[in-house]
Amino acid sequence: MVFVKDGGVVAPGEPICVQEEFDPGENSVLDKSGVVASRILGKVFYDRARRRVDVKPLRRPEVIGINDQVLAHVKGIQDKIAIVSILSVNGRALKHPRTAVIIPRRGRGVKGEMKDLIGVGDLVVAQVVTSFMGVIGLSIWRPNLGVVLGVCSKCSGILTKSRGGLVCSRCGDKHKRKIVPYYGNLEQLTSMLEVRTG
Repeated sequence: MVFVKDGGVVAPGEPICVQEEFDPGENSVLDKSGVVASRILGKVFYDRARRRVDVKPLRRPEVIGINDQVLAHVKGIQDKIAIVSILSVNGRALKHPRTAVIIPRRGRGVKGEMKDLIGVGDLVVAQVVTSFMGVIGLSIWRPNLGVVLGVCSKCSGILTKSRGGLVCSRCGDKHKRKIVPYYGNLEQLTSMLEVRTG
């Protein structure tokens, strides 16, 4: 007996069919009474050739993996780390921003504090280097990583690139940051926040 038609939407735990008709496949499970039920919110697909039923998710989960390139907004800075909110992954905007930590550079001769490299309010391009127990660790230490758009720590004005470093467009204050080669390029920044459907 089939309870849900091919292509029908099901909720987690909702009965789909009985085992005599189809075996459980992807994202479906068999309960004690012999009924195949959904594990997730998704669409039902019957594979008649293999006699199994799959449930495909309605939305793909937002996964952040090692070596992914992210665009993040700096929320806070401590001596050796910075707390950021990830806005996009590999050029795909996240529906729900994720919190991460920019970790210090390892090795000899590494001096200075995080506040000398990035500032609160800055937008940074970073690479995911660790993910453990839900904590995402980011690096900005490669040449193509760093601040893509800086914010003045005194007046919150946008920092513009000049010969002597970065200068606030509002108050004229000078700042030091680890910047990307395309710093201030709004087209590049916009492409990192592209919203895609599907």
